[in-house]
Amino acid sequence: MKNLNAKKALPYALLLVVALVAPIFLHTSYWVGILIMVLYRVVGSVSLRTISLSGALTFAHGAFIAVGAYCGGILARNLSLPPVITILAGGLFAMLVSVLTGLPFVRLKGMYYSMASMFLGVTINYIIKALKITGGYHGLTRIPKLLQSDIACYYVFLAITVILLLILYRFEFSRIGTTLRALAQSQDVASSIGINATFYRLLAVGMGSFCAGIAGAAYGLYSTVLSPTNYDMTFSLWLLMYMLIGGEDYFIGPIIGAIIFVLIPELGRGLSAYAPFLTGICTLIVAYLLPGGLAGIPALIRNRREQKAKEAANEGRDQNASA
Repeated sequence: MKNLNAKKALPYALLLVVALVAPIFLHTSYWVGILIMVLYRVVGSVSLRTISLSGALTFAHGAFIAVGAYCGGILARNLSLPPVITILAGGLFAMLVSVLTGLPFVRLKGMYYSMASMFLGVTINYIIKALKITGGYHGLTRIPKLLQSDIACYYVFLAITVILLLILYRFEFSRIGTTLRALAQSQDVASSIGINATFYRLLAVGMGSFCAGIAGAAYGLYSTVLSPTNYDMTFSLWLLMYMLIGGEDYFIGPIIGAIIFVLIPELGRGLSAYAPFLTGICTLIVAYLLPGGLAGIPALIRNRREQKAKEAANEGRDQNASA
């Protein structure tokens, strides 16, 4: 496994410290809910990136988060099971559904896989709306709350987020992650050396959906209400946007993207109506000026400095030669 050394761990440590002290300054129920929303979407976007490591871009991720959320909510409300069991069940059920439904489509490549996943996500959302046990179009209500204190809910959710991110990091920087990247480069070449593309892609889908389902189930127990409209295609697109703008080549990229695009509209309430336009502008800026996303800015600055240093050294050598 690629070790997370002190230099690479510093940004994560700083983010963790900020997350730990944030409720001290933002201690109202409203802001605690926003902070939990940030953590919830961080896990959703990072787990989406895990699936995309193999080159398979899915638009059904929001639907699998919904599967985990509804599974946990139904078990908590109807069977009065403890949160630990309902949250784990939500993750396992989301993983099971994602693997079973993804099996017919996982052999597809590129745009065709994305189109199939979009169809799958819409279908799952319609099924949720049609079932009586999920509350249909009205949603699932009267879910027992995770904990009575919002602050306590936040720190439990923070602990869940840290654990899930460590799992996803370990998964990515392992032999499995290396294999997934090989599939993304060329599935034909990877298959020619004996790599089972179907197995590894399903493994990535299952792992990403498991973590996303856990986050969805935990968030459902916090909010105590679930609505199918919160898990439509727009939700999946936002998770994708966090990943792309934050920097899909970096593990920290989706984390940065989710934090920025959830918190900025809240910090500037007057700008909330312009959020889609601001997102579009940011997307264009990243596409043309920051191909590595926001997380790639330090590397971009470092490369520019190295390039200027080389140019200066070359000019010095030319001047000495001419003299």
